[in-house]
Amino acid sequence: MTRRELPDTWRGESYYGQPPLKNPQWDWKVSGYIAIAGLAGAAQALAWIGTRRDRDAFRGARRNANLIGLTGAATGSALLIADLKTPRRFYNMLRILRPTSPMSFGTYILGAFGVATAVSALGDISALRRRRAVARLADIAQAGAAISGAGAATYTAALMAATSNPYYAAAPRGLGAQFSTSSVAAGAAALALGERAGGRDKSAKQLEEVAAIAAVGHVGASLVAGRSRRAAGVERAVAGSAHKSEAADLLIAGALPIAGYALNRATGGRAPAAAVVGSLALIAGSFVMRHGILNKGKKAARRPDAAFGLAQPRNLPGTDRRRLGGRL
Repeated sequence: MTRRELPDTWRGESYYGQPPLKNPQWDWKVSGYIAIAGLAGAAQALAWIGTRRDRDAFRGARRNANLIGLTGAATGSALLIADLKTPRRFYNMLRILRPTSPMSFGTYILGAFGVATAVSALGDISALRRRRAVARLADIAQAGAAISGAGAATYTAALMAATSNPYYAAAPRGLGAQFSTSSVAAGAAALALGERAGGRDKSAKQLEEVAAIAAVGHVGASLVAGRSRRAAGVERAVAGSAHKSEAADLLIAGALPIAGYALNRATGGRAPAAAVVGSLALIAGSFVMRHGILNKGKKAARRPDAAFGLAQPRNLPGTDRRRLGGRL
């Protein structure tokens, strides 16, 4: 590292003129992977829940969820391999399972999600669906895709929060809530678009209601996470970009879709275009939020005050703080 990697205006403490942390090299490929995996995983989980309640009404949603899941698993794997720079790294990650490593565990979650989704998709082939054994296997696989999909939608938050980056580590629960609510909102929005395209308005409205509730939850989770980062002294280190990014996130993934769904509901379903715009905004906002968080983590890594502030005893969990106090 060189002195130039510190902010130009930095005049405070540092490690011999260097940032205390290595800047994460993640770019749009990682944020794209996280967003796609979250959307695809949540879509499978929601479709499975829907088919448990009303199999016939959500038959189309199940079909679309399998398509979204296959596309998401393939695209997400490609983006992940591209970020790792060589396919052998992805293969090597599958050689050893370490439950304590979110990255190792997440690789297996992604693999299980892809396999379960592929088997579940067999049930969408009419010629194979007539065979009872195939239909039974596809139903079991759909449940597996839902469970692994829920993991794919959330494990990346645990992975990021487990790093030493102050912006990610300052609000681990808030980050998990942000990712999970955003994934549910985007997954429900994607399924709702498919239902609208297929003329299945009843199930589309139900999925849009889920998307709206998740969007409200995402707004709340973002505000709580921001409060945790401010309390840890991390938010002010990235104040300029953080405020702009957070405003864009709350607009695209919060206010706009909620307004669109509310308008369609208030008019008795006579404004489907507003609901479609809301769904598209949620899907776009899912990527915007994750990319913004990645970029703010990069900026925080270059600010020594963020790392030093998070390292203070007051930011340790209660048990660790008491143990540290006993040693002093």
